[in-house]
Amino acid sequence: MIMSESLDERKRRTRQLIVGILALPLSVLPFVGYLSLTPEGRSVRDQVRVVLAPPELPRLSRGQVLAAARRAPRYKGAVMLLAYHGVGSTSDAEGGFVVSPARFAEHLAILRAAGMHTVTARQVADAFGNGAALPPNAVMISFDDGRSDAMMFADPLLDQAGMVATMFVITDAASEPGVYYAGWDDIEAYAHSGRWDIEAHTAALHREQRTEGGQMLPALTSLTHGESLGSYRDRIRRDLARASTAIEAHVGVPAVAFAYPFGAYGKDRSNNLAVRRIVREEVSRRYLVAFHQDEQATIPLATCADVPLELRRLEVQSWSGVELLERIERAPQQRASAERCAGAH
Repeated sequence: MIMSESLDERKRRTRQLIVGILALPLSVLPFVGYLSLTPEGRSVRDQVRVVLAPPELPRLSRGQVLAAARRAPRYKGAVMLLAYHGVGSTSDAEGGFVVSPARFAEHLAILRAAGMHTVTARQVADAFGNGAALPPNAVMISFDDGRSDAMMFADPLLDQAGMVATMFVITDAASEPGVYYAGWDDIEAYAHSGRWDIEAHTAALHREQRTEGGQMLPALTSLTHGESLGSYRDRIRRDLARASTAIEAHVGVPAVAFAYPFGAYGKDRSNNLAVRRIVREEVSRRYLVAFHQDEQATIPLATCADVPLELRRLEVQSWSGVELLERIERAPQQRASAERCAGAH
């Protein structure tokens, strides 16, 4: 009888073990879903990934080196302006605008092999505003928002490549960071490395708002219900002042460049014709250059002849490094303007 009870007990425990093993995948599904399906979860996953397997610059094949040399653009007094939205999880809601660390590493390696020289937005401002020299074949690598994934993946790769980049920071987000946005402690460390130029992306206007009639428009370029133009100007002015104050307080130098949230500067995505003028006036009070992403099919090389507060950046997708070079090579160039810029230094 005792042996029979003992056997029954073992059978019961075996059944419990089998049920437990079968149920285990179900118990981790919410966690897996969080890490895979939410921006915050993917950011946590990426933070673990960058610690366990830090990104490395690739060793280019002979074919890639030859292709880079063959497609290498050659110009002076101009700069190609590149905008990345993130480096990390390619399943992000921004889709193709978020490139993998391996793809970004390839871009840097190919740009270096082609003899391209990276500059910051501050250097572009100094060149276009003060006549400072740009290196030949200049490229500005920039990121928006102050995202933690972009900085933690890109920084070691920039270090290995000997390159620099610009991060346009939403300063209120940096003051209340989560896993998605880098906090000021991290941003200060990146800035002090010498690899990162920290510039402005508003304090709290990187959002859309519901306007009169129910339309959703960028907060920077639209009036709220019942808002006068005077009140609108005051709102924009206070936000830009707060952003600039925060950057200078944490980084030690005032911001000189600005990236329009959603690329909106009042030409469209607005509900008042006066918005574009007011935005330009308020941005010009604090910044020497500003960037948007209009008309992606015809992004040119930027020169000192361009309107400094409406410079156009190419939104980089998950192209191969050689494809990126080809897009830079195809960029329209006002040669007379480029030569005049180069000759002015």
